[in-house]
Amino acid sequence: MDRQQIGLKLTLDALGLPARVGTFSQRLALQKAIYLAQVGGVQLGYQFHWYLRGPYSPGLTRDAFALVAELNQGADDADGWNLDAASSQRANDLRRLFDGVDAEELPIKLELLASVHFLLQTRAWQNLDTAQLRAVLLRYEKNFSEEQIQHAVEELTRHGLCPGSGSK
Repeated sequence: MDRQQIGLKLTLDALGLPARVGTFSQRLALQKAIYLAQVGGVQLGYQFHWYLRGPYSPGLTRDAFALVAELNQGADDADGWNLDAASSQRANDLRRLFDGVDAEELPIKLELLASVHFLLQTRAWQNLDTAQLRAVLLRYEKNFSEEQIQHAVEELTRHGLCPGSGSK
């Protein structure tokens, strides 16, 4: 495991999420959770761009598969390593975004939060209202309601993640 993969493992642990990539839903949840952790202040160094299901990092995908393969072989090079105090605290705070969310609903919730954040952070879309955000998401075949989008903006704001509202 390299340092970035160790950081990934430690961040997933702090978020209370398993390192799993066996299903599309597991990969989706991992991608969106790590995206939100990074924008929340956990410095892992992954670059994200917009893809079919919102923000996506090919480097994160490679590292997640490598991490899971090593863990499945019984190797855990993260033993003895820790996130820095600020990253650990921030990951624990962000955990509240999805604590108590049903495992089947988690990927969808994380996709909504990450997609709304990504669009609000992108200069071309940063001043869109809820209806306009919904129209953009519909273009990408994401059928979230205006109410769901508004709730996502409120959650992002409450956790200090909404661009333009003192986010990290």
